[in-house]
Amino acid sequence: MERIRKYADPPLLIAIVLLLIIGVFMVASSSFTAGLAEYGKGTHFLERHIIFLLIGVVAAGVGYVLPLKVFQRLAFPMWVLSMVLCAALYTRLGVNVNGATRWLAIPGTKIQFMPADILKYASIFYTANLCVIHRGKKKKGGFLPIVIVIGLSVGIVMNEDFSSAMVIAISLLGMFFISGMNFAEFVSILTMGIAFMYVFVFRVAYRMKRLTSFINPFDDIGNTDWQLAHSLYAIGTGSVTGIGYFRSHEVFDRLPEAYNDFIFAVIGEEFGFIGTTVVIALFALFIQRGFLTALKQNSLYEKLIATGIFLSIGFQAFFNMGVAVGILPVTGITLPFISFGGTALIFVMGMSGILLRLSRKGESK
Repeated sequence: MERIRKYADPPLLIAIVLLLIIGVFMVASSSFTAGLAEYGKGTHFLERHIIFLLIGVVAAGVGYVLPLKVFQRLAFPMWVLSMVLCAALYTRLGVNVNGATRWLAIPGTKIQFMPADILKYASIFYTANLCVIHRGKKKKGGFLPIVIVIGLSVGIVMNEDFSSAMVIAISLLGMFFISGMNFAEFVSILTMGIAFMYVFVFRVAYRMKRLTSFINPFDDIGNTDWQLAHSLYAIGTGSVTGIGYFRSHEVFDRLPEAYNDFIFAVIGEEFGFIGTTVVIALFALFIQRGFLTALKQNSLYEKLIATGIFLSIGFQAFFNMGVAVGILPVTGITLPFISFGGTALIFVMGMSGILLRLSRKGESK
């Protein structure tokens, strides 16, 4: 263990590895029927998940090895590129899936990806740069440029991907807070946030209906409440110990996105309260070790990067699980490390590699 501690924080590494292992087993179980129905092969999604996982291992290695100065220099072009890709969602390149345009298609290929996954982390690096420039060495300026970047990063995905927008907002505002946000700035941001929500959410009927449907998840099961109702059925069926691995009933054309957005419900059905508690405990451990990693960094930039990464991944996990158990509105978002892979898994692992690098001893790197 002491040898591992030299290279990374052992509890943080253990939490990540165990979550990835759980992900492989749960993708195998939750995607088998969909694989048979759509491709005639039950292991179709599992095989693809393993490929993405292997790419993610490479991404984690790159994140671990590359000095943070490289990411610091590339922060602005990465952020601009991610914003352009998100803007492309509103063109013919955007692919509508289940009523939302979150996927971008590469012309001439069958490859699709979610640019919001890139923006989540590109915005962390660029916001960290701005905070260091304007807040480093006890400076207190730069409120407007920092807020503009946060607003643009959130606003460009808000219309089609509310959950990703909230993850971006929480992670960037958390970074701004620890860089030295004062009370007046906090009140200003809170006021702008309330005004934004009022104009773009509360005054739009279909968005309000979607956001409030979780309050009574059984009053419109045939429409807006279908996903949540069957998620709750799955978790309720699992009870304390679950009905057994590979025995989920809800994956049979009842629970949409069972191997993706609602994989936590399948964990609850197959492994019950015990299984879901283990997953929650592992994410809690990840957040706790991420927080301690941020605390022990020597430079403001490193503190901000560590904070942005653990907040982004941790809040995304909270959002996904909160949706599955009915305490948050139903919006599509994956469960980090566990849901079926793709750009989300690759980037989460890449960022985890950076966090593991920062978890070493705390010296400047």
